Amino acid sequence: MTTFFKSVEYFTDKASKAASKMEAGQIYSNFAIDKYEHWREKARRHRVTVFDRVMGIYSVQTPVNPTSPYKGNHMHVVRLNERTCTCTKLQQWKMPCSHVIAICTYHNLDPLQYFSDYWKLQSNVDMYTTLAFQPVHDERYWPEYCGDKVVPDKDRLRGKGRPRVNRIRNEMDEFLESQPSQKQSCKMCGNEGHNRRTCPMTRGDASSSAPTTNV
Repeated sequence: MTTFFKSVEYFTDKASKAASKMEAGQIYSNFAIDKYEHWREKARRHRVTVFDRVMGIYSVQTPVNPTSPYKGNHMHVVRLNERTCTCTKLQQWKMPCSHVIAICTYHNLDPLQYFSDYWKLQSNVDMYTTLAFQPVHDERYWPEYCGDKVVPDKDRLRGKGRPRVNRIRNEMDEFLESQPSQKQSCKMCGNEGHNRRTCPMTRGDASSSAPTTNV
């Protein structure tokens, strides 16, 4: 019941937050907006070359970026009609990459048209409300069950003790077994084979295990 009501609370909270943002005039999720603003800032430094405006074929040159691990200065091919870019971000993220944004800015087009509906808040609301949970009334009022009775198989019950490991042995297992074993030693009496909790000295049997010293 805890898992059930936690799931209900989670779905209700997600749907209500998305609906509140929609009422405030927001269309896309915060993640999509942040991603878009980051790529739009990068697009300001791109250089666009038109190859075929009718077919939507362009090349976009990125500037040198010494702080990037890829150092920038790349040439990407964008096919707007096919919604593809050689950076693959347009295909993977389903939102306009910096190269597409640069082309849209060049032609004064709206880059938001290349956003997938996946990023819309309405999709969030639909996702968390379409398959909504239904309340469950008290068990006393449930109809009597007339189906098959499930009985656990006694032959499949796990026996006592530590379960057997079926892991495939490797070189690490052989290495560990080849190392000299370190026997357990007691911190109270110093003998091996037991620990402080099971030490005979705690049971008053110090004469049988503790080392003796002649004075």
